[in-house]
Amino acid sequence: MEEKALNKKYIDFVDDLITQVEPLVPSDINKLQIDYLLNNIKKSAITLAKSIEEEETFQNLDFDTQCMYIQIMAEWSFHKEIDLFRSGIPAKYWKPVMVKIWANMWDVMFACAQNNASKEVLLNVIEKYVTKAYTNAIEDLKKSNAIDEITEEKAKEQSNISVMAKEMLDGEKQRNKIEYFFTYLFIFFGILLVVYLVIDRFGSNGVVLVLSTLAIYDVIRFSKK
Repeated sequence: MEEKALNKKYIDFVDDLITQVEPLVPSDINKLQIDYLLNNIKKSAITLAKSIEEEETFQNLDFDTQCMYIQIMAEWSFHKEIDLFRSGIPAKYWKPVMVKIWANMWDVMFACAQNNASKEVLLNVIEKYVTKAYTNAIEDLKKSNAIDEITEEKAKEQSNISVMAKEMLDGEKQRNKIEYFFTYLFIFFGILLVVYLVIDRFGSNGVVLVLSTLAIYDVIRFSKK
């Protein structure tokens, strides 16, 4: 029996996701890992999209909500694959770990769709189960002696999502500092211009006016403290 072709709207959405994800790959990820990462993200997203088309529970969701589910699958695939790249775990174990994570995510998403869970609930539950699945998979590797204790601890410490969140926060702080600097620079030159025009217009009386204005401002400012 020939497999039913996936609706183009899902394919277009997944392709757009991949386009958005690629520039976000950290600089310490090499070319081979990038190709592997993007390929796996696409596969997991397409697999979920096919499930959405086939499962009545997912079919009851509107297209925007279905896309939200697919995007969450893609985003967590992105973060956990990168955590694996940095973990020291041999490459041959990456896929088995991800398969466990994808399976857990599917179960959670199916349950959330069945219960018409809000986006906030879905995101919170997914994060907990992804973290748990990742940790359990690493512990299973240790129990089977596939990795040692040092690699186990290093793998558990990885959190690309936390790294990216910190980078975004640091970037926002830096932008705020720059905006603050230019705002006050603009005000400073604005005041200089006003002072120049007043003195140019009123001469020595202008100097007195400017000094008096500054003195009044200081009195008001300190009286408020």
